[in-house]
Amino acid sequence: MIFRVFIPTLLLTLQFVLYIRTRNWTRRRFPNKRWISIVVATLFLVMNTALLVVLILRPKPEIYSDWFKYTAVYPFFIWHGATIFIGLVVLISMIIKSPFLAIWAFLKRLRPTREHITALQAKPAYQSFDSSRRVFLRRSMYGLTAASFGASAYGMFYEKNGHEVTNVQFRVRNLPKAFHGFTIALVSDIHSSVNMLKDEMDKYVGIVNSLRCDLVLVTGDFVNSLTSEVYPFAEAFSSLSAPHGVYGVMGNHDYFAPQPETVAKEVDACGIQLLRNDKALIKKNGSALYLIGLDDVGNPKRIDEALERTLSYAPLNIPKLLMVHRPYFLQQAANKDIDLVFSGHTHGGQVVLATIGKAVIAPASLASRYVWGKYSIGNTQMYVNRGIGTVGLPIRLNCPPEITKITLMPQEPEA
Repeated sequence: MIFRVFIPTLLLTLQFVLYIRTRNWTRRRFPNKRWISIVVATLFLVMNTALLVVLILRPKPEIYSDWFKYTAVYPFFIWHGATIFIGLVVLISMIIKSPFLAIWAFLKRLRPTREHITALQAKPAYQSFDSSRRVFLRRSMYGLTAASFGASAYGMFYEKNGHEVTNVQFRVRNLPKAFHGFTIALVSDIHSSVNMLKDEMDKYVGIVNSLRCDLVLVTGDFVNSLTSEVYPFAEAFSSLSAPHGVYGVMGNHDYFAPQPETVAKEVDACGIQLLRNDKALIKKNGSALYLIGLDDVGNPKRIDEALERTLSYAPLNIPKLLMVHRPYFLQQAANKDIDLVFSGHTHGGQVVLATIGKAVIAPASLASRYVWGKYSIGNTQMYVNRGIGTVGLPIRLNCPPEITKITLMPQEPEA
């Protein structure tokens, strides 16, 4: 509930800040052309009214015709993708500048400093500097606006529709010889919706099947927020197959649907065996791996309780693999001596500003230290998949959809 209140409030606040800035700029730049201010106000009003309609009514994907997508839906997403970034930059700059402006205003009220400030502002050098500063800021804002709208369009029409197959190896303790070179395809965060239609899901299923992995794991968020979204998902993913099975767990968006049990039933019926605080033995040539799947949960205590129950049945001295949608619980898995954890949820950041070494600079980093890739605590290793779908805005930047091919290898003997 907090999330659903906080995000709309943040978005509308950013829109308001940006509107005030844009309105003031148009009035200064075009003082005799009132129609420009009217156009700006109308544009902000239309786009934010549409935002409220989407947030409150949550219209179903099937109401969108192709012409409506191109004339209304896509411009709506590009607008909000660009203005969110511009609004954040403006808001952050206002926060940084505010204490300096307050000090400056205070000094101008004091008689001793006011006279010095007035004299300084009258000097040609100061006026030249101030004029150059204003030109620089204005041009920077032009560049930021152009880059934001261009990047939003690129992220929606190009990068969102691409994909990357990442090959990863994990060395696992006590890995039976039968499982040396065993391959696992990891898929996550499909978000079946108007932004992930059946033909797109068919494409990804074909890619996963072409990898010919021994096992396929799907770590949740099959749908975006509607129960009806599970039906195109189930139709597409019914073609997913692997010699040792296809397993999955529920994600938080699957519980956002009004009928999560219907989502679970349809996912299970399409051939993805859901592990809901449950376990399975993956057998090969008389050896086995212990696979655990946990429902999406909200706190470490429930994770501990679910792990305690499922591990009470675990055979000794065989590798233990854990599927859990959110990657927040690596420490809890390490406490239970889990060997490998597979997660998603973060979308790899979805919009990534930069990567510095293993650090991902993205808004998602504020919510999780585990954003994408390999992580470990002690002998417990984890892989966080970037997912193939999107949430919120159908935009990806520096973060293409990912399918992961994982190869299990024996732990190297100590020197």
